[in-house]
Amino acid sequence: MDVDGCNGGCHLDGTVQSGSDKVEEHQLNCFRDSLEEEGKNSLTGENMKMGCGGHCNNYCDPAISSPDATVKLIEEVNGIDASDACTTDNKQRNSLSLVTLPPELILVIFSFLDARFALSVLTGVCRLFHHLLSPESSWKTRFGKRWRQRDKREDYDYVTSWKRICVQHEDMDRFWQDPVASLDFYELKDQHFATVDAVHVMRGGGLCISGARDRSVGVWNLNALCVPDEVGYGKKSFKQALDGHRGWVWCLSSDPTGAPRVCSGSWDSKIKLWDLQGQNVEMTTISTHKAAVLCLSWEQEMLISGSYDKSISLWDLRAGNIISKLKNHSKPVLCLSVDDRFIISGSEDKTLCVYDKRAAQVYKTVKLESPVFSLCHSSTCGYNYLRVGGREGRLHLLDTTADKFEEITPSIELDSNGKISAMCHYGGAVVACSSDKSIKVLEPSRVLSVIHSFDCHSGQVASVSSRGPVLASCFSELSIGIWRPKNLRPAQRI
Repeated sequence: MDVDGCNGGCHLDGTVQSGSDKVEEHQLNCFRDSLEEEGKNSLTGENMKMGCGGHCNNYCDPAISSPDATVKLIEEVNGIDASDACTTDNKQRNSLSLVTLPPELILVIFSFLDARFALSVLTGVCRLFHHLLSPESSWKTRFGKRWRQRDKREDYDYVTSWKRICVQHEDMDRFWQDPVASLDFYELKDQHFATVDAVHVMRGGGLCISGARDRSVGVWNLNALCVPDEVGYGKKSFKQALDGHRGWVWCLSSDPTGAPRVCSGSWDSKIKLWDLQGQNVEMTTISTHKAAVLCLSWEQEMLISGSYDKSISLWDLRAGNIISKLKNHSKPVLCLSVDDRFIISGSEDKTLCVYDKRAAQVYKTVKLESPVFSLCHSSTCGYNYLRVGGREGRLHLLDTTADKFEEITPSIELDSNGKISAMCHYGGAVVACSSDKSIKVLEPSRVLSVIHSFDCHSGQVASVSSRGPVLASCFSELSIGIWRPKNLRPAQRI
């Protein structure tokens, strides 16, 4: 039998791939010829190599051959009991392990396993697995093969971690496979009697707070929500109303440690802190602005606020005094994004200002074509993107690699006629809401791709917020929308 040029591996069905040609039943034929020529009654690796002239690079080893093919060969050629032959070569067959396979083949096998499992478990099995799964190049290759339609070179320069991207995209595919069937939707209403402009999901996803033009802050217990068709679930989930502001409640935030403390900013120029467990619910009132408080961010024991008076205030919650006041905008500050190093503010003056958090000084100012209504940093999704929501459905992208904060052109245009009022991360994707009543779920990459659209609101959507498995929205219909996976429904009491 001529097997010259056979450099491929023998498949379990007895075929071998050599370039573009397939040689059917190569393994059985080459073994049969060799055994008949040598007149031997045992099936060994030496016989197999002899039969194919050693051209199969050990892929014809019985340890990785099909058991059915081996039994068939033994019975046909040797004329002896298959169990005896298998016992003869049992030692060699037992010596096979995953680590003896070529590294490329091991990575192919790993590509069928969950990325999170591979990173958390397989990397700790042995040094070989750790060595194969550590390089970013392995995960870049995995991403390109698994998601060819998403593998865009435009994103390559803005990737922070291919490992994180693979994990995020697997989670995203599972989560958004069928959102209509997998997510419950609840509409919480009949508590506010004016437009709801702010919503915030607290850490853990058990509580949600809302702020409205009726000057009140609503507290909702999401653990009380069971079946969406249950009568009166909105009234059942409402926990309490926090009254004290003399103007519209426009922005909300909560203690990042998970403690039941929240803060609210209002058009009365005041910031109020509330303790949801204490007897005296209102803890303190902060008067650091001369006009409406439009945005808030609670970072550790620092409260950062942006105002209609064009300034940003940094307040020390422990000492109870102001740390610094930043003023670089010529019009109202509409939104904030804060991390460990930077405070980023967007304004109606069509500029985005980046401040050094420790130095409390301007780091960079970026001019845009539109007022900045919302901000969303995608570093948690594996990309160095800062998304900036503008008017007429325009989405600007900034490159944050090496703290550059440079605009990436051209900007992205969503199928929307209103301003992008808010954005957040949910289910591995980016959720953007608009004043045109739409809520769109976008892929976190640079290339625009709408995964899903929520069509549950008939009024303007003012804000969205997410924490863990819960997504919340508020709109001009005096109500709040809640989405949560059906498998997280609390157990009903009998």
